[in-house]
Amino acid sequence: MKLNGALAGALLSFLARAEATRVRGGKASAIDISSVGDLLEPMEPRQLQTADFGQLTCNAALADAVCTPLPADFAGVVPCGVCYSMSDFGGARAGETLTMASGLNVIGRLDFPDGSKVTIETPSVFVQGILSMSSTRAVTGEPDVRIRMTGDTDVNFTPEGENAGACSGGACNVGPKAFVVAGGQLDINGMPDSCPTWSRIKDTDSSEGIPTPTDFPTQPDLPTSSSGSVCSASLVTENFEGGLNSWHGNLGAYESIQEGSHDGSRYLSITERSFYHPGPLFDI
Repeated sequence: MKLNGALAGALLSFLARAEATRVRGGKASAIDISSVGDLLEPMEPRQLQTADFGQLTCNAALADAVCTPLPADFAGVVPCGVCYSMSDFGGARAGETLTMASGLNVIGRLDFPDGSKVTIETPSVFVQGILSMSSTRAVTGEPDVRIRMTGDTDVNFTPEGENAGACSGGACNVGPKAFVVAGGQLDINGMPDSCPTWSRIKDTDSSEGIPTPTDFPTQPDLPTSSSGSVCSASLVTENFEGGLNSWHGNLGAYESIQEGSHDGSRYLSITERSFYHPGPLFDI
């Protein structure tokens, strides 16, 4: 399992072993996973499965499968070995809200290509195949893809194919508002593939001595126009000409847009601060 970048993962629970999970970039660039109603108390730790989950053999050729537009009568289940694309939601169906009362169960592949704009309301998301999302646009605070987790009752997850025996009794109780990756792959890409990501912290093994800071890898240089691709070093750029755009004062501070900065443009003003740290805040 690999995690690159940032994602609001409070609502993501990984059941047993996911085949792979890749997340790059901030979720607010395109994708928002949120809860309708109050967030519930965490479930008590417990063993949900009696065996590991693995990749389904019916998905062996899934990487080469041709994706077709999501059917108009889609009820929430992507069949094994089949790929559905949300491409229509970047065009004629952009901005629609899909309600999947029985949950979203991705047994095959469900792909959200760059530019997809849709809201999905569902009590659960199960990924047994591949769920992929991609966005390369700038962060604005208004995500294009929203997954709104609904309901407050426990949900049962029934694995497919050779994973059918992984849950005792045939099904696992995964609780309410469950986002489960079981033997599948979650691939959320919020940055172009040509833009590198990195970690400033590296695991070390003290048995071979304590490494010095010079032994650590350095931050990579971002590609420039001379190398054929451009990666912005700025995650958020804002001129406030369109209003606050999700900016607000932190810890009770008051926010407002004012006119007449040094170059005559608008600017964000934060007042009524009770301490030094309640400054401007942008939620990504």
